[in-house]
Amino acid sequence: MTAQTVPAPKRVIDIEAVTMAFGGLTALRDVSFSIFENETVSLIGPNGAGKTTLLNVIAGNLRPSSGRVVLRGEPIQGLPPNEINARGIGRTFQSVEIFATLTVLENAMAGGVAATAIGLAPSFLPWGKARRVQNDLARRAREMLDFVGLSAAADMPGGTLPTGQQRLLGIARVMMSGARVLLLDEPGAGLNETEKSALINVISRLSDKGYTIIVVEHDMALVAQVSDRIVVLDQGRLIADGLPDAVKHDPVVIQAYLGRSHDHGVARLRTQVARSEKLLEIDRLSIRYGGVTALDNANVHVNKGEIVALVGPNGAGKSSLVKAVAGFVKPATGTIRYDGADLRALRSPDAVTRKGVSLVPEGRALFPSLTITDNLALGYYTERFRNWGLRGLIAPGLNRNDAFEERKEIAFRLFPILKERQQQQAGMLSGGQAQMLAIARSLMSNPRLLLLDEPSLGLAPKVIDEILHKLLELRAGGLSILLIEQNAQAALQIADRAYVLSTGRIVADGAADSILADPNIASAYLGWDENKPQAETLRSAVS
Repeated sequence: MTAQTVPAPKRVIDIEAVTMAFGGLTALRDVSFSIFENETVSLIGPNGAGKTTLLNVIAGNLRPSSGRVVLRGEPIQGLPPNEINARGIGRTFQSVEIFATLTVLENAMAGGVAATAIGLAPSFLPWGKARRVQNDLARRAREMLDFVGLSAAADMPGGTLPTGQQRLLGIARVMMSGARVLLLDEPGAGLNETEKSALINVISRLSDKGYTIIVVEHDMALVAQVSDRIVVLDQGRLIADGLPDAVKHDPVVIQAYLGRSHDHGVARLRTQVARSEKLLEIDRLSIRYGGVTALDNANVHVNKGEIVALVGPNGAGKSSLVKAVAGFVKPATGTIRYDGADLRALRSPDAVTRKGVSLVPEGRALFPSLTITDNLALGYYTERFRNWGLRGLIAPGLNRNDAFEERKEIAFRLFPILKERQQQQAGMLSGGQAQMLAIARSLMSNPRLLLLDEPSLGLAPKVIDEILHKLLELRAGGLSILLIEQNAQAALQIADRAYVLSTGRIVADGAADSILADPNIASAYLGWDENKPQAETLRSAVS
């Protein structure tokens, strides 16, 4: 009796040594792995790991700098997105791309139009081939809506659906294209638990119907439930590829999320805060984008002369919180008080800056064609307005030579490399130098509260340590700092206190040393457990 041989699984997509560079930034580095037929693979990694970049390479939105993307034996890298879709790959997007004024049925039908190849002229005729195509599209669209659980909403405007149902509509629409390989980019973002359950059910049923699925997602509880396999990227490199349980406990993966500790004496420079007077008070703050809740009932405060860290995975709501403080995002509910004043009453981010709050945004937002000196001058205009009013803006030379030069020299003492290169264009700086310039520019307005959003993103460990030292110097000079940082190890080494955020909620808070030392932080931070008991353990340990 001969043993029955099990056929080898068929490879659907092969990622072969893919590298993607944007100027001096390398977003993907020699990434290679395969995806097999009827497999659900989740692509995870910390912020800036290269997940969406890789999805864009597969979908044809980006052409890789080197390497190949192979679909069923045929290279497809460099083909336009519509051609790749015609070959069987469809995608959804992080933002909910719904035609708000079309009905849910019409939205679904729109996904199948390209595959009909009906052409422009016949589509204007209400009979013949156009009528047959329209009827067929409507029939298939109703089947897809029934599959994702939206048949009852078929005649409603797409814009009236809640976020969770809009994401399901996006999946129905991409199914209408005929694609059998689905790329789902953050499908669980902003969904409540009921909506996530519906999404998990749909993804599982897609797998049952033979679809091959790649999911980019930061909600680890969702990832654990839908994945056959998990691929992990960090700083553009593949660091893990395996079954969910193995990846979940992989120390390399945990380190990638929590950050690496390269302590060159940073922690030892921290001293205890002498004052406990509150400078910033955030009470029951909630932020929504459309139907998506980015931050839910958050309470945070920063004392004078204190560094407070906000840590948590990508999509936790950290950036939304600081943007609300800086005046760039209008909260749905809650209060923000700075030195006793209501910041929500101010009409613009400029007004917030004039109060003494300065934001260093994620990505730095420098003017690449301007010199270091010119970028610093742009950061100084708020201080000029504060001191000289409208005259300081109409006559920018007014008192500039003295006050501006004084502020600039303070920035140069903090970051001497900027003085050496002050006439160099910002776009020619290294990542570390660019981050130093972004911080220096924010300091030109002479703030009392500095908001830093992901200052270590994409930087080498040695540069990260240098910047951390500088933050401690600023704190020693009396500056209060609210630090958003996905590298939890780095942030907690220098912070006095910290808040851990996950899916828009604060799951733990307390002294930074206690959070850093607590063994439950990995589970709470990564959020693998849907019920998050570890988060409760962590909260009780540090509060």
